[in-house]
Amino acid sequence: MQRIRSLLLIGAAVLLTGCSTYVKVVSDPEGATITTPDGSVVYGIAPLDVEYKTSDLERDLGRIPGFRAHWPSGAEASTESPFVVQDLRYGAQVTLKRPKDHPGLEEDLKFALERAQLRAKEAEAEAERMRLYLDDGWFWGPPRFWLYGPYF
Repeated sequence: MQRIRSLLLIGAAVLLTGCSTYVKVVSDPEGATITTPDGSVVYGIAPLDVEYKTSDLERDLGRIPGFRAHWPSGAEASTESPFVVQDLRYGAQVTLKRPKDHPGLEEDLKFALERAQLRAKEAEAEAERMRLYLDDGWFWGPPRFWLYGPYF
């Protein structure tokens, strides 16, 4: 009975993996606010990943509403709507480029630089946190002298 229960749990775990498809949305320059084309859903500030249920994409033949990018200067760019995700297993990447003829490029570049610096600081903090975690003796178990004495 225990073996059957274990097999059922493993089977459920296998079936539940891969239930999501991700679309990576990038703006050039980075830092644009990403929404649906009608603005009804705000996903966040690019770069970001948007998660969709794979079963929903299969039902809708990979069609999603698409994306619109809004930069601080007021510039906007959008994808076609609906946008079709071709590969439901690996997802897609969308790059929204800022229109070159729109004024306020300096403002958008300044904001992109600030965002990039913030992300770099966050990455450094995460790397330091992981270094401390991995260097801590508790990650590898209690210190050896606790188990074998101070002269081991």
